[in-house]
Amino acid sequence: MTYNKAYFQELIIEQITGVISEEDSHLLEQAIQNDPRIKQLWDEMQQVLTSNKAQTFFNNIDENKAWDTIQAEIKPVRSIRPGWAGAVKWLSVAALLCIAFTAGYYWRQMPVNALVAAKKNLKTPAIELRLANGQHINLSDTSKKVINMSFAHLKKSVNGLSYQVDNSKSEEWSTLVIPSKLNYRIVLSDGTQVWLNSVSSLRFPFSFLGKTREVYLTGEAFFKVAKNAAHPFIVHTGQTDVKVLGTEFNVNTYHAGETVTSLVEGSVSTSGQDKQKMLLQPGYQAVYTSGAGFRTQPFDSAVELAWMNDIYYFHNIKLHDISDVLLRWFDVKVVFDDPAKADEAFSGAIQKNKPIEVFIQNIKASAGVSALLKEGVLHIR
Repeated sequence: MTYNKAYFQELIIEQITGVISEEDSHLLEQAIQNDPRIKQLWDEMQQVLTSNKAQTFFNNIDENKAWDTIQAEIKPVRSIRPGWAGAVKWLSVAALLCIAFTAGYYWRQMPVNALVAAKKNLKTPAIELRLANGQHINLSDTSKKVINMSFAHLKKSVNGLSYQVDNSKSEEWSTLVIPSKLNYRIVLSDGTQVWLNSVSSLRFPFSFLGKTREVYLTGEAFFKVAKNAAHPFIVHTGQTDVKVLGTEFNVNTYHAGETVTSLVEGSVSTSGQDKQKMLLQPGYQAVYTSGAGFRTQPFDSAVELAWMNDIYYFHNIKLHDISDVLLRWFDVKVVFDDPAKADEAFSGAIQKNKPIEVFIQNIKASAGVSALLKEGVLHIR
């Protein structure tokens, strides 16, 4: 492999700051494993870019000026709780600074032809549609855009799954299963759109029959329900039922014993196992806890719904709770070699489309912990 130091210097900076493409990441990893010169360069630059000098560089950046630069690029999301605006601002600026650091120190050079490397055959989890007859359809298979079945025609696209039903008198219940690392969108037969987060599932009928439109959720999903006053839409979870006519809301059941329903637009009525009911207003969420019932609180949609843009914001959250997100988003198990570290609070952000090494570097610098990723297990001590 041809050794182009400047080119690999840039790739290493992109890898450490988390802006590298998947193809370049594979190329760099192969080069580090097979070329001792590049391995030495990797070790040297990793040490420099995570040093105190690098941290000082970031600390001296005017974050207000940086925020003004990127504010227009951020997708507009309704901000409900002003107190969270500062946290989101800091985290967004931090992401910008990583990119600015890369661009400011190195110019992009065209890679030479000899550096084209074969992609690794990575085993990635598959999104599955599990039919009532026991058939499993791999929706991650990009070779088929249209799948014809006896009762429906499935259409896959970059935006997710939609379908047309041939026999509107047949419910044909199925379950859409989203594994770790991925998320997915489905458009139901009534036009309702559902965005599913990682490690979630939605059980739904291909046709809604009867007086209600009912689905069953595990994990987390955002619903944009098509309006139909004559046929209420009901989301069943393990603890609550959420009833709407047509609205936008998020349901999170990740935490055992707790279900959080966050209303963005319209109105919803949610009921718990004890038959207690709660009517929500936009900008508020209902938190249902086993044994304690409901409580309501305001929420910031920019934070609560950031997962739809592959970002998870957290503020003063224990590392133990953050480890659950790492398992869902990166399929990485966290082991606390020092149990006391599990209860230490941490603020920051996790971006699903960046390598987990970016997060590891952040907690090393910000939380004062030692972290080592080995064979799919993150050891924190």
